[in-house]
Amino acid sequence: MKSPDEIRASWLAHLYSTVGADRVRAEAAVRRLYAAAGFPEPRHFLWYDSPNAAAWPLTLLFAEGDRAMSPLLAPSALSADGRRRMDDARAELGARLGTSDWKATVAEAGVLRLSTMQAMADPSRLFGTAFLNARFELDNDISAMFRVHDDELARAETHFIGGNRGVLRSAVESAATGHAISHPFYQEVSFSAMADDEALVGNRPAPAILEASWSIARSAGLWWPFANVAFLTDRPSEIHVNAQTVLHREDGPAVVYRDGWSVYAWNGKRVPRAWIMETESVSPRDYKGFDPTFVKWAKSKGSGGSAGATAAQKTKKRAKPAAVIKAILPADPAARLERLRSHAGGMLPLFERYQAGEHRAVWRELVALGPAVRDDPHAADALAVAYETMRRVDANVRTLVERLSAMGYAFDADRPSGRGMTVRVGGPPGPNAGRNVASFEQEFGTLPLSLRAFYEVVGEVNLNGSHPSIDPPDNPVAPDPLLVYGLDEGIVEFDDDEDGESARAVTIAPDDLHKANTSGGDAYEMAIPDLRADGELLNERHSLLFVDYLRLCFAYGGFPGYEGRGSAPSALSGLREGLLEF
Repeated sequence: MKSPDEIRASWLAHLYSTVGADRVRAEAAVRRLYAAAGFPEPRHFLWYDSPNAAAWPLTLLFAEGDRAMSPLLAPSALSADGRRRMDDARAELGARLGTSDWKATVAEAGVLRLSTMQAMADPSRLFGTAFLNARFELDNDISAMFRVHDDELARAETHFIGGNRGVLRSAVESAATGHAISHPFYQEVSFSAMADDEALVGNRPAPAILEASWSIARSAGLWWPFANVAFLTDRPSEIHVNAQTVLHREDGPAVVYRDGWSVYAWNGKRVPRAWIMETESVSPRDYKGFDPTFVKWAKSKGSGGSAGATAAQKTKKRAKPAAVIKAILPADPAARLERLRSHAGGMLPLFERYQAGEHRAVWRELVALGPAVRDDPHAADALAVAYETMRRVDANVRTLVERLSAMGYAFDADRPSGRGMTVRVGGPPGPNAGRNVASFEQEFGTLPLSLRAFYEVVGEVNLNGSHPSIDPPDNPVAPDPLLVYGLDEGIVEFDDDEDGESARAVTIAPDDLHKANTSGGDAYEMAIPDLRADGELLNERHSLLFVDYLRLCFAYGGFPGYEGRGSAPSALSGLREGLLEF
């Protein structure tokens, strides 16, 4: 007979198993579990390769049984991509359950009520009650059923799938999907509890409901029971942990699922991919206050241009950027493109694809290159794409300014800055824009190629103003008009470190409320240095890359605050009509 410690060690191995799911065994065990609890067998078994793949279908069903989740799925709470995923999930779930509309899908699934194991079909009969009865039959000391452990298994489970601290919860895209992911079957019957139950059973036959739950846990990943359907997921293909047996990895994702979903973690806490894979381009401000061991490690990697990086690390971080990256290029678009073609030996394949219409795909590939986008053979091609993108952005800005002026829009360039700066309605940049950008980068830090090109081609833009339909008095919506500060040392934000002040971000614009002349939050910023093709717009509600944010702005005629806010002014459709794609 195994000792309690041996049993808990075996359950830790089950928790971190990377063996592919035994679907036949798992489904048979689910049927036995439902039968032991007095429920009809589920009519459907829906398998997903990762919890992330199951997140949206689960979230939609959870929301049907928990009204507190409804605000998390409101259009204003979701990005455009989130709303698309939600719609796709409704259609996908209906197709898999064989239903014709969402109401029928909910009825066929049988939604949850109050508890992850309380089925709509019979609210008075809970899996949880059946488990308590089974445990009580084994040992009538009810206090033992709620024992709290602080050992490897308990810590591992808490940091992996447990509630707000679980790495899997924080790795999904929204608060709503995170809630669903963090409430699988194991939130109420944990691995730690199953280990206690197995030790309690000893050599006796296990009650049917306990045996069934163990068999599921030994054959599959996370799962969620509904009245008529069981959602099950495969196990990860890779799991990496530290000496304390919590998820951790310094050179890649700590968890990788079979569909490619990857989760990055440091000492049991989820971190963004860039913190691990692009550490040298991450601003220390981003992880300020985080785990001190990570802060020390990141500085040793040269994060944010840290002076603590060794010469070897700096050499590895930036071997030698292409000469064209440092060159002052002609301001004339045709001459600039010719210079870039010449550097690349006449070959600009990404630029050609971009010109042919693959705008989003090309930018995704450029961003995926990370800092290598500045090296040959990518640099000239990436610059050509960046400059052409901002040429189109500039054309769109000029079109919007003309259309707004024709509508009687009252531009107010002095209202929004909040920084003692006046921002012009539209560029163009000065004749020395290229040299000014080079000097700025030398003094304060490298800009993403997208922002560099913006300053050289567009310069600045400010669509703040008033109009009776676009932004009427007492407007309940902050329309967030497109505004980007011009290049100036006044836009630089600093952090204090042991070596004195260091640049850590550039301010792009005031937040939406400040633009509406109301006290608001932090300004929109981009971290520097950033060696990538494009960088995230920080503090803006979508957390988009800069180019994607500009796309969102033009999709709403220059006023992205109306995205997800219900009925937008009809004037926006005329403003955005025919704008150039980029």
